[in-house]
Amino acid sequence: MTERFALKMKYFYDEENLEAFREEYAEMSLHEKAMENKQLAGGSVVATLLLVVGLLVIGGII
Repeated sequence: MTERFALKMKYFYDEENLEAFREEYAEMSLHEKAMENKQLAGGSVVATLLLVVGLLVIGGII
């Protein structure tokens, strides 16, 4: 059994295990959901930092 959560494929033993994770995932806060896919969370942080630095360079602050 497979399903995507936070753009990452998760594998489950059976339908019951999948349903249990769905319920747990629905109750998670946003930062906990983001940590289900650490590469996506890390990439988002790096992209945000690059955007901020780029805007500071364009604005002449750096």
